[in-house]
Amino acid sequence: MKIILFDDHLRVNLNLLEKIGAAKGSFYIPYDDIVSVFSESPHSQSGLKIAGTNLPRILELGTYFADKQKQFWYTKKRKYDFLVLVLKSNFYSKIILELADSKEIASELNKLLEKK
Repeated sequence: MKIILFDDHLRVNLNLLEKIGAAKGSFYIPYDDIVSVFSESPHSQSGLKIAGTNLPRILELGTYFADKQKQFWYTKKRKYDFLVLVLKSNFYSKIILELADSKEIASELNKLLEKK
């Protein structure tokens, strides 16, 4: 997975195996659709898998129904912090991604969002 930040949107590119596992393609998210961005420590999540792959405590990849909302999760072994994107008018209410550099990306995104 690769996250690319542009002036007006961000792109989450999934590789072929990730697309198959998630039953979903890559994301294009305009900054106007992002309510908040933050990094949080890894934790267990509970939700109903709608589409994707779930190997408990190992891999959660795809669309999940949690907190009465549809969310996209890509978490692995919970070695790294989660990057959480809270969205307002997108297909998902949240996108949760486990990344080695989630704090840096959250900081960069928040700077870009402040400019808007």
